Amino acid sequence: MQRLVHFALAGLFVSAGWVGCASKPAPNNPTVGVNADGSPKWVNRGSGAYDAAKGKAFYGVGIVQGVRNEALARQTADNRARGEIGKMFDLYVAAMMKDYQRSTTAGDFKSSSEEQDVVAAQKTITEVTLRGVEIRDHWINPQSGALYALAVLDLEGIMKSLQNARELNTKVRDYVRANARRAFNDLDKELGKRRAAGK
Repeated sequence: MQRLVHFALAGLFVSAGWVGCASKPAPNNPTVGVNADGSPKWVNRGSGAYDAAKGKAFYGVGIVQGVRNEALARQTADNRARGEIGKMFDLYVAAMMKDYQRSTTAGDFKSSSEEQDVVAAQKTITEVTLRGVEIRDHWINPQSGALYALAVLDLEGIMKSLQNARELNTKVRDYVRANARRAFNDLDKELGKRRAAGK
């Protein structure tokens, strides 16, 4: 019996994508646990910016239904999950770059070259970082046949990507590193308000 429990727990961690991770998951970690209907918690929670076992992370949930080709269905669900992260990450970087611009121009937005630099930095950060998105899990709804995919982009991965982004000047890189967690918390609150309002 003990052995069966051990295997069941191991299976839960494998499906959540946290093999070998012994740290206690955050209480609202969407990758851990199962709903009453047997679906993973992340299926109902949906896309968002949440705390996780390894720290803060962006979660994207992609869904596809009615595609008979299994490989195409999986690819579509994965791409939609990545797209969800892309949308959130655009909001995240845009807000951070606006704050950066405000701090470097002291509130004067008349400098068009400064604005162009910020837009270019925003694009670079997004392109460099989104390469680090991982597909962590899949689930098929046994009733509807809908395929769900979970994509994850963790904040530590973002920091590592930015460290290697030679296209960014040092000033921008330092600002993003110093403000990434605060901006993440701001986005988390904003997304929470939208979810509460049903948007």
